[in-house]
Amino acid sequence: MIKHLSVVAILLSPVAAWGDECPANKAVGPALDRLHTQLLTAPSPAVAQAVSAALWDQWLQAPDKLAQDMLNTGMGLRLDNDLAGAERALTRLVDYCPNYAEGHNQRAFVRYLSGNFAGALPDLARALDLRPRHLGALSGKGLTHMALGQMDLARAEFAKVVALNPWSPERRHLQIPGEDL
Repeated sequence: MIKHLSVVAILLSPVAAWGDECPANKAVGPALDRLHTQLLTAPSPAVAQAVSAALWDQWLQAPDKLAQDMLNTGMGLRLDNDLAGAERALTRLVDYCPNYAEGHNQRAFVRYLSGNFAGALPDLARALDLRPRHLGALSGKGLTHMALGQMDLARAEFAKVVALNPWSPERRHLQIPGEDL
């Protein structure tokens, strides 16, 4: 259910009507570096989970208010299970801010939930081009390859996640029966 008129405006407005191009992404590199170091040295799953939440806080910072509104709209529609509407909103975000990794990642997630696994992969690849250590995109790429029956490719993505976050639940996808990690 659409809760605000701003959602309708975002979905119906042509990108060209929004004026200037999307500004550069916010400078979050030092914060991401610090958080990734903390994640690698986290002494427990609880600490790793808190650091992962802080990473998500950084990734979810859109370049400007318009982009943030588009991201929030797409994610809200996804939560309302309006996957077609969510994809439209996130496509507008990607069109407006093609260098914002989270726009691609969230659209990939919506496509994954819609069963469009092949459509999710290019968005995941773009998100990872922009943010190579994006744990959500790496995990999503692994899950998408799993859904496509591409187990070797899936394990390769999960191995990247575990290399960045030793406490990651994706470890379970790397286990071989009878072996401990």
